[in-house]
Amino acid sequence: MWEVVIPAAAGVVGVVVGFVAPRSRSLESQRADFEAVLAPTRDELRDIRGRVHELELQHRADTLQHIQDVRRIDVLVDYVKDLLAFIRTHVPAPPPPPIPDEILNEI
Repeated sequence: MWEVVIPAAAGVVGVVVGFVAPRSRSLESQRADFEAVLAPTRDELRDIRGRVHELELQHRADTLQHIQDVRRIDVLVDYVKDLLAFIRTHVPAPPPPPIPDEILNEI
């Protein structure tokens, strides 16, 4: 009879210990495990957010610079048009140099 009761009791004790042990360690241990896994992800996300913020600031600055450059080019094109008109009117010979192909459509 003890040959049957001892293994059965050991099995029951094993089941109880297996059931209770993970639960007793589970909350704090799982929280620590979760934090250990989550901490690098948080750091990486913080780094990515910082990089995105810097890139957004750089994009704004680049966009403003581009707008200023386009305005300058428009002013220069108008000035070249005025100079060419002045030269053609007041200096009949020799003719002004040909307009480069790259800017021919602009002038």
